[in-house]
Amino acid sequence: MSVTPEVRPVNALERRRFLYVLSEALEKFSRLRQILRRQQVFIRAEHAEGRSATAVDKLIHYLEEHCQMFLGNSGRVARLLRDEPLNEAEERAVTHGLRILIVHTLQIHELLLLLPREAAKPQASFLLQDCFGRKDLQASIVLTNLFSAYEYRFEDILEKVNVEQEERMALTQGGNVLCQAFGDKDNPLAWAVLAHEYGHVLDDHDAISKKILQKEATPGQVDDVTRKVEPDFGAAVIAETVADFIAAHVLGPASLMPILFVEMMQPKLRGVRRISAGHPPTPVRVQLVCEYLKQLGVTISDFEPVFEAYKLDYQRKLKDMDKDQRDGLEAMEKEAERLLSPLAKEIARKVSSLGLRRFEERDLRSARTLQQTLASKQPISSRRSRSQEDISAGLSSLKGGEVTPEQVYAVLAGLDEVPVPGSEILSAGWLYRLSSFEDVLMKTFPGETGQNVDLDAYGKYVEKTDGLLLKSLELADVHAEVLRRLSPA
Repeated sequence: MSVTPEVRPVNALERRRFLYVLSEALEKFSRLRQILRRQQVFIRAEHAEGRSATAVDKLIHYLEEHCQMFLGNSGRVARLLRDEPLNEAEERAVTHGLRILIVHTLQIHELLLLLPREAAKPQASFLLQDCFGRKDLQASIVLTNLFSAYEYRFEDILEKVNVEQEERMALTQGGNVLCQAFGDKDNPLAWAVLAHEYGHVLDDHDAISKKILQKEATPGQVDDVTRKVEPDFGAAVIAETVADFIAAHVLGPASLMPILFVEMMQPKLRGVRRISAGHPPTPVRVQLVCEYLKQLGVTISDFEPVFEAYKLDYQRKLKDMDKDQRDGLEAMEKEAERLLSPLAKEIARKVSSLGLRRFEERDLRSARTLQQTLASKQPISSRRSRSQEDISAGLSSLKGGEVTPEQVYAVLAGLDEVPVPGSEILSAGWLYRLSSFEDVLMKTFPGETGQNVDLDAYGKYVEKTDGLLLKSLELADVHAEVLRRLSPA
């Protein structure tokens, strides 16, 4: 007698976590496929006489092969998207298939190091110039693998390969090097990572973390076990927190989004010995940044669903670790929190003293409005300098024969448009993505019998969103430059 597998009810938070992981996996897949196809066109143009299978062709075939393995579960995915329960075996099949797609997508992404390198988008520099108020960033952006972009600074890599200090200084004389993942080239939503990296540049210039360490951190504050695993743990986690606060200061809650989505997509947590570049465990980073944003008067409610899903994801993966790894990671988390919590106010004070443009609650309110413009498939490069309410009140106050020309011009000046700050563009972009991606997933995995999965639907959504944000950053930069040239010296 056969036993019918027990059907498990759909948990709302689990479903949201699954949606985030699925969306990030499909986005990474779409971007990687787009990069490989560009490389394929380049190779074919270089060898017009035609050749047999190239390395790029093999990578494309390899990627598509594992994608098809995942699509074998498309019916179950469609049911999950529509809150239809699955039994335990079906859930495992979906999770396993998605994990295979993620692992092989990430593997192929890292192999892009072996292919001709593309240049970073100029809009990435426009964003940093706007956020940090510097026309000359004294930094260049290079495309590299995910591990280097999200884990290490360029200087860390040079140190790891034993490049001497004098040689490292010579290599960076032309400016600092900021690393960006190949797959993030066209993705402005991921460029918050560059703001973090540029935070390190500012930290190095002003020696913020070093001064805090010398002044505030007391001997013996880091326990022997942690110091044995990470000799420079104290200095490293302070430097990373300074960079986190700088990114949050100029970008708001959106500064945390890329790392949370990338980590949720990872099949498992890294053990203590694999935590690189001295980053504090991510839950500590999230807690400190959220507390810092609250001090700045910036709400995080728009992004709370992501924080909740990430917390669940982290707890699940922590539980799946073996005991020694789990104990080590939990110990490091406690040490990082014990070290950094007393220093958070001083770090915040130092970051505020840099004189950077601060992301404020009004920027978040503006981003909510601009999100609707993106939803209508329009770029968001400029907005009125005054609210519609202020303009209407000003126009109503004008009465024939009772006002001077100067008063009229003062009211009409409210119709002038100003460029949208890059921080608002990124925030609006994230709000748009978080509010729209589920509908696109529904179209990608239709629930009706006889309808096929349409991965191109998600790929087009990714490409169009990128295009809107890239155009927004470009037009905002042009607008700002025109105003600068028109303004009196």
